[in-house]
Amino acid sequence: MSPSSGTTRSRQTTSSDFLSESMAVLAELQTRLTSVMLGLGGVKKSGDLERMLGLDRTLAWQLLKVSESSQPLENAAQVPSRVSMNRFVEGAQSLGVEADTTDALLTAHEAFEDLVQRHSGDRVCFNSMISAAGQGDQWHAKELQHRRNVFRGMSHMLGVQAGMMLRSSILRKMPDNADAMEAFNVGGLIDLRLLWEMERINVYQSRTIRKADDGITYESDIARTTFDGDEEYDKHLLSSYCQPSVPQIEIVEGPNGWVYGNLLNGAVGATAESTVMFGTRYYNIPNPESRERQFGTRRYIDLPIKAYVVDELIEPGFASDWLPNVHVMVGTSLTDHRAPAGIERTLPSRLEMEFLGKGPKPIKGFRDYPQMMTEIGQNAGIDVSQYECWRLRVEYPLYGCTITSELIAPDAPS
Repeated sequence: MSPSSGTTRSRQTTSSDFLSESMAVLAELQTRLTSVMLGLGGVKKSGDLERMLGLDRTLAWQLLKVSESSQPLENAAQVPSRVSMNRFVEGAQSLGVEADTTDALLTAHEAFEDLVQRHSGDRVCFNSMISAAGQGDQWHAKELQHRRNVFRGMSHMLGVQAGMMLRSSILRKMPDNADAMEAFNVGGLIDLRLLWEMERINVYQSRTIRKADDGITYESDIARTTFDGDEEYDKHLLSSYCQPSVPQIEIVEGPNGWVYGNLLNGAVGATAESTVMFGTRYYNIPNPESRERQFGTRRYIDLPIKAYVVDELIEPGFASDWLPNVHVMVGTSLTDHRAPAGIERTLPSRLEMEFLGKGPKPIKGFRDYPQMMTEIGQNAGIDVSQYECWRLRVEYPLYGCTITSELIAPDAPS
């Protein structure tokens, strides 16, 4: 306890303090490493270090990268471990580099290790802190690697994974009511694989509710049928686009306008139940041109999947000057009430919707997609080859996040 105040006060380190201290420590380490390189007669390529000191290629590349960087923070992840640094120092001393020079390098490396331990506890966490501070190229380069690791871990824990989750919509004004829209939504899973046998796994979700200004949900006037206009839930399954054509599916009604589809009694491995597709027609959707001034797809990622693909096939002339927007959130509430502030957070992301021109375009990993969407359009009297296609593709979407992809009018309220 402090004799002057009688209390102990801990100083909270700000991002600026952390970055300033990290920069100073890494700059000193770089200076000392460069001195050792000069003591070796100057090193131009990592291959020189490999031959001179018998180092492995990765270590030689890391050392040269750190010593030559104009921005030490950007290469913090390349700083070798203590064992590797000792190996480099031993090799440098064997070629005549003075002990004072190598000792200074080891001291600087000890200061770096102390920095890591105090602020983060380990190198992996430290590297994330450095890259996240700027949310620059390093953050996004590492993001995919970590999302892939989450996919692998959650596949093991949940016993299920899929190669792709698809959400595709054909959107147009209703022929008999220009103030309302209709959407032919196709959704499903491709290359679904079970890692262990289970009684049921959810593969389809649909709802017809909207949210009032006070956050309370209510049944809207939006109607939901199958593509054929049938209201029988079992007919939402698009058997002709599934593998096999008749997977064992139960479709059940939940509260607040929800309908769920579950795959039953799936087997492990190559079950042939690899693709399940569902189709739902929504109509009497209030025209967003005169209301919200935005529309799109919002999906909670509740399965480990390798790719998430969203297509919006939009009637020509509708929302033609609207702008794409994508954001990813974690901590979102699974109920119909918004999560309290601080729980729901937006993740840094460079995801973008891409305009692909007219008509359904091929999707990597789903060969039959253009044909499927063309046939669905033809059955509804729609020439989708003339519809404008916006697409979002996310590799290894983060399990437990919510991804929103939308088109927003330039004058829409923020």
